[in-house]
Amino acid sequence: MKKNIRILTLAIGVLLGASSALLAQDNVEELVKKAPPRGKFPEASAIIVDAVQTLVLNRDGSKTEDFFRLVEIFNVRGREKFSDFRIPFDKNTDTVEILSARTYKGDLTSVEVEKGAINDLTPPHLADADIYSNVIHRVLSFPGVDPGVCLAVRYRKTSREMPGDLDQIVYFQTDEPLLRKRLKVVLPAGKSLRYALVGLQSAVEEQTAEAERTYTLDVSNSAQVKPEEFMPPRAEIFARAVLSTYGSWDEAAAFFRSSFFEAAQPDDFVRAAARDILKGETSREEKIKKLFLFTAREIRSVPLDLGEGGYKVLGASTVLKNRYGDGKDKSALLVALLGAAGIEAYPVLVHSEAVPLVEDVPTLRQFDRVLVAVPEGDDYLYLHPFADDSLFGYFEEGRGAKGLVLKPKALEFRTVHGRAGTDSVSRGLFEAEIGKDGSIQGSMRLELSGLFDARARRELKDQTAPERERFFAEAVNKVLGEGRGLKTTLSDPKDLIRPVSLVQEFRGDEFAVFQGTVMLINLPQYLYAFAELPSYPSLAKRLYPFRVSDEAETETVINLKIPAGYKPLYLPEGFSQKTDYGEFVFKAAYDPAIRTVRIERVMRFAKKEIPVEAYPEFKRTVDAFGGVKNNLILLEK
Repeated sequence: MKKNIRILTLAIGVLLGASSALLAQDNVEELVKKAPPRGKFPEASAIIVDAVQTLVLNRDGSKTEDFFRLVEIFNVRGREKFSDFRIPFDKNTDTVEILSARTYKGDLTSVEVEKGAINDLTPPHLADADIYSNVIHRVLSFPGVDPGVCLAVRYRKTSREMPGDLDQIVYFQTDEPLLRKRLKVVLPAGKSLRYALVGLQSAVEEQTAEAERTYTLDVSNSAQVKPEEFMPPRAEIFARAVLSTYGSWDEAAAFFRSSFFEAAQPDDFVRAAARDILKGETSREEKIKKLFLFTAREIRSVPLDLGEGGYKVLGASTVLKNRYGDGKDKSALLVALLGAAGIEAYPVLVHSEAVPLVEDVPTLRQFDRVLVAVPEGDDYLYLHPFADDSLFGYFEEGRGAKGLVLKPKALEFRTVHGRAGTDSVSRGLFEAEIGKDGSIQGSMRLELSGLFDARARRELKDQTAPERERFFAEAVNKVLGEGRGLKTTLSDPKDLIRPVSLVQEFRGDEFAVFQGTVMLINLPQYLYAFAELPSYPSLAKRLYPFRVSDEAETETVINLKIPAGYKPLYLPEGFSQKTDYGEFVFKAAYDPAIRTVRIERVMRFAKKEIPVEAYPEFKRTVDAFGGVKNNLILLEK
């Protein structure tokens, strides 16, 4: 990565005119004429024919983005995808000007987007969050969007937040083909630009005039990224340029850090709330738990990415009074509550999907979440203020990411992890007795943590008593046919301190099938989907690595007591495989002393990602767990 990093010192007296980013009308028509036929891209719903993006850091410290894009629509799916064009902005700090927006038909006639089809709308997920009313989407609705037309848009956005520097992540790849995209960056004198090119072979061209220097990156024929199940995040796969004029991470984080710690200063209102929540609690660990649970569960979470609503943090009292907040603001409230209780805590910036960090380019745009780090010896306890349905100390977003821990006068990079004991483990014990008539009676016992615990809570915590009863009855029927549940014992799924556990007793009258003197038994599977790993391979081949949901372990033991007078005629052979990304074990054995067939199934993932070259072997191994020969036993009388 470092080979792609250059530190560029600029001496600029005059800014590049913003109009240089824009194309003349006749040039757009020439691009429309040259738009490729659909037959060249049979798997695409549209194609980005041309795009130009110019980023300018103005003398007054504001930033201007000039943007142009021409898209050709191929089919109905492309129409649905591109008919509306959204420009997110912060109305408190940004201004947006639509310079042109037209639909071009095949004969080069065009229809302009009417003023009435350009609207400033509050994003749906912020409809009930008035304190974030500054976050707006300007939405353009193109007319006459049918297969074969081209859609052209030009706009200019100026931002005054965090003045004096420029940073951005610019993508040169999408899930549709991209014929050409050009990026220009212009900075004032005395500024330096750091950049990293990820997945790009093109080089940056530099042009120096008397009072300006322009940096241009021109990329052509960028391949379509075709979606695959369980692939790495697109923010990691897409070819991109990471840009920043900040000289260090301290500089990049200065505005946010100052705003955060000012917001996280506990006032009398916050101190009173902390006292009420703790009610005389003296244990440090219990204080942390109670204050976290209050923030996670009693303060409504607003799904707003870091930077989407700006980097200014709302005061903890404001969030507490409103009873809702986004990630950065809920984190500030939690730090304030902990501070009121005498517990030190800091914000830690992460990427929710653990996209690899480019440390040599200091920009907060590489992060989209804010967690809280509480010092514990030489390490930290990491807390996600949105984790209201997970075991205390576990969270999905940001696990395994390299995070930036911010202190008032220092910072450090740390790999973010869950609390010890919250690893993703699903352990199941299925014990049952088979009757001579083919019936079955027994119980399924589950102990869950981490990912599996969170999935169970999401399924069960809001169910009414009748809904929960139906859920468990249907689970038994699904696995045992005409089976019925006898009794269910479930821990409280709303209790985030105790891991989810349950025991379900059941009976099925027609579980086994008879063929003469032979009894056929299909081995029972998990009764509940939340106890299984949610990522299983189905594609025969892959273009991208297979990304499992977590470094997880599933372990199932089945003990089946067979009827007197019967003995096993066929048991699965089993297998065992250990790789650098995991361990997979299937065992089958019979103990005649207690007339019991014992089956063990184990999947342990040491890594979240299986490389493309290892995928065929991985798929064969996982498929073997579900194969007929490994899920059938035959008993002979």
